[in-house]
Amino acid sequence: MLLRSHSSRSNCLRCDAHVPADFRRVHGDADDRAHRCPECDSWVRICEGSAAGKDVDTPDPQTSPARNAGEPWDGGLSG
Repeated sequence: MLLRSHSSRSNCLRCDAHVPADFRRVHGDADDRAHRCPECDSWVRICEGSAAGKDVDTPDPQTSPARNAGEPWDGGLSG
């Protein structure tokens, strides 16, 4: 779980969770703001651009609760 912060610039614009500067720099928008984060979105959607505020094709786990963009990895080998 990500920690809460009092600085709005370092918080997710969707869920208000603290988002590290490196995450905001890599996945955020041009102003290094995170529109979504791992606390409120799936990594598949984040890698598609949801953290930068882009609309993505993968269903949103918040509006499609049974959707997690696939089964969670359990540490085992695939196949």
